[in-house]
Amino acid sequence: MDKRFLNAYVDPAPFRILGRTLYPWCLKYRVRLEAFQSPLVDSHRAITPADLILAVQLCAEEPIGKFGIRDTWRVLQLERYPEEFQRQLNLFSSYILVGHWPKFWEQTKTKGGNGKNIPWPLAIVAGLIANGIPEQRAWEMPECQAIWLNTAFGVRNGADVSIMSTEEEAFMADEEAREAYFSASNPAKESPPTTDGPIT
Repeated sequence: MDKRFLNAYVDPAPFRILGRTLYPWCLKYRVRLEAFQSPLVDSHRAITPADLILAVQLCAEEPIGKFGIRDTWRVLQLERYPEEFQRQLNLFSSYILVGHWPKFWEQTKTKGGNGKNIPWPLAIVAGLIANGIPEQRAWEMPECQAIWLNTAFGVRNGADVSIMSTEEEAFMADEEAREAYFSASNPAKESPPTTDGPIT
């Protein structure tokens, strides 16, 4: 069975970062951070320590506002020690669990795509609600679970979607490594012919 699916449905353990316990990452937090134009979800500018602390506050369900003494000190420490700031960014990245999303085979055509410019998080939530998931649960379930469940509902309703399993992905990686190995160990003895004109 697909390991990304299995990992998505193992309920995440409480996640602590910068002195706070975060609730599971969900579409509600993604949309809220997009509303704040956070570079953690929209890479339009470099991420600052203040951006990270704002995101952590939001995901801990704390009121958003002016930083207190403790958070101001954390900003200064993260600015002073870039290695620690990068480590905390990596922790936040692992908290989001994008690696547990389904991986899709590239489609040559799509049916029933979102051609109305509906933001994709809202399209996911609307799909979940249309299939009987309560609105609050749709917004607050772990994002990777919401993506999997919405995909399953889409397939059930006739969407032309194919998921690449982790086994298929591993097989393809092995094949690519094998081809690269044989190409490196058996170089062509003759150079390809050259031509002054286009190859016909």
